[in-house]
Amino acid sequence: MSEIRNQLKSQSIQAVSPATFETVGGRIFPDEPSVLDQEALSQIVKTWQAAHSPTYGSPIGQSSQTFTGTGAGGEAEVDVVTATKSQVYRVQGIAVANAGGGAPVVCKVLIGDCPLVMDLTGAPSTTTPFPLSQPVFVDLNSPLKFAVLSGTAGDAQLLVNAIKVSQ
Repeated sequence: MSEIRNQLKSQSIQAVSPATFETVGGRIFPDEPSVLDQEALSQIVKTWQAAHSPTYGSPIGQSSQTFTGTGAGGEAEVDVVTATKSQVYRVQGIAVANAGGGAPVVCKVLIGDCPLVMDLTGAPSTTTPFPLSQPVFVDLNSPLKFAVLSGTAGDAQLLVNAIKVSQ
């Protein structure tokens, strides 16, 4: 029996709390002799999650929506998706629309202050999607925003489809 299982042997999954994982997990070191304890803690946490929050991270039905932000000019950042309190959105799609007939618009997309996409270009009178290669999550501290780097800012719109996820 691992040391972790030994520490938790008298507790039911009902009685174990996330704080307990932090307490017993704080005693695990990332070296070779601790592999059994690492595996045991991972199994215990997965079992706890299955019992207490089986839908954690799953999309919430009928909560998907498309958000739109219009460029402000002068590279000013515009919030497009902002979560409130404990909400978390998973971004499902991003596209830039250029309503103008003249020049292309070039935008950057950020999560908080971290660039997610640089130089997203929209040709005149088109909508250009951006493929997401990884999950993108938005919460209260990390809004999704964009700025127009070149072109007519008022012609640029960022379209974002996002769905709330459970926590």
